[in-house]
Amino acid sequence: MAFNNRKFSMNRSSGVPRESQRRFSTSEPSQNENNSKIHRQFRNAHEGHRSHAGLDPTRASTGVVWCTERAYEHGFLEDPERWANLGQGAPEVDDDIEGAFERPHTINISMTGREYGPTAGIKPLREAVAKLYNAHHREGKESKYTWENVCIVPGGRAGLIRIAAVLGNSYLGFFIPDYTAYSEMLSLFRNFSAIPTPLAEEDEYHIHPNKVAEEIARGTSVILTSNPRNPTGKMVTNPELAEIQDICRDRATLIMDEFYGGYNYATDCDGTTISAAENVVDVNEDDVLLIDGLTKRFRLPGWRIAWIVGPKEFIKAIGSCGSYLDGGANVPFQEAAIPMLEPDNVLKEMKALQTHFKTKRDYVVERLRDMGFIIKKVPSSTFYLWLDLEGLPEELNDGLSFFQACLEERVIVVPGIFFDLNPSKRRDLFDSPCHHFVRFSYGPKMETLKMGLDGIQRVVNK
Repeated sequence: MAFNNRKFSMNRSSGVPRESQRRFSTSEPSQNENNSKIHRQFRNAHEGHRSHAGLDPTRASTGVVWCTERAYEHGFLEDPERWANLGQGAPEVDDDIEGAFERPHTINISMTGREYGPTAGIKPLREAVAKLYNAHHREGKESKYTWENVCIVPGGRAGLIRIAAVLGNSYLGFFIPDYTAYSEMLSLFRNFSAIPTPLAEEDEYHIHPNKVAEEIARGTSVILTSNPRNPTGKMVTNPELAEIQDICRDRATLIMDEFYGGYNYATDCDGTTISAAENVVDVNEDDVLLIDGLTKRFRLPGWRIAWIVGPKEFIKAIGSCGSYLDGGANVPFQEAAIPMLEPDNVLKEMKALQTHFKTKRDYVVERLRDMGFIIKKVPSSTFYLWLDLEGLPEELNDGLSFFQACLEERVIVVPGIFFDLNPSKRRDLFDSPCHHFVRFSYGPKMETLKMGLDGIQRVVNK
């Protein structure tokens, strides 16, 4: 991925192609892009710097929500069972996966559960999370996590916002493409400046240790990244992950979004979870913050139970700021989560998860390749494919046009442009190197995947 060979540029206020003052483009917009309804809708919803008293609707939704709203316009809300939602980043939640434990169907609400809970989470769940990390990532190490190293938060986004709220004045480095919600979170606060670093498609969007060292050398003191990575399915593992942590130690705070750590297909589906916790030297001295939860690898996105693991000093501040940001996580669901985190049971669950999702990944890749899509390297983690469209005809070979065509067949994907993070809309994204990609999720059940792939087949056949 490189910022050259840019395709087109638009006036954000009017949605009209710039004839003579396009900020960065080197070529004219295509006729298809000029006439495309979906391109006009995208431009109108992401206008950038237009003044607006009161509500700013351009900050109202992430890319996934925007895509869902467009699907509503085509009937998704009225008849969701006839649709294949391959856009939302959610795993299947049924109890049909062989070897996986059954999720609770009812929850006992204790008297404690009726009360306000601590904004850092209830102590028994914090203890259970610390025990899980020590068992899976700190075996044989002198420094161990305790409950004071864990903060329970109401979902991953809430966790990211709490972290952002306690950062000091700094340059925060992030990599693109990455998780769409980072863009909004990085726009909310003025205590740091967000600095993007594009990753190269020809290098499989890999984060090399020397790239992290370069960022720190130019003054970046906070690094934020998902690992495994959304949307590319790439992950950094040891020894490179350990090298990155060594580079950051005493020089930069490392924020690791590890929600997809259980979706690891590189170790023969043995249940191994990827986490930077393994390389932390001192749990209270290494400035490493880890975010995970029940959402992805425990397949309970509706519970909104997540956690942040890190040094006590950070965790205390992150717990306290919940009092004015989100009020804390739901107490009954916290209580119900405790038995799920028993380390041996989690290992069995991860083995079942990896085996099941790898089967789905292989099926999807085979179907797409049979349709003519070029998938150069099969991802070794997450449940996403970063699907290159450049081999398709012009009317389909950009993410927005392909998304529009898929809607006509009741299939939802997410245009790649949303993963070219643009906090505060400081860059012109209509030349984005992510423009010719979509994110395809194989999180849903197999029958949904088959229905969606059949729809994509019809799009390609047209």
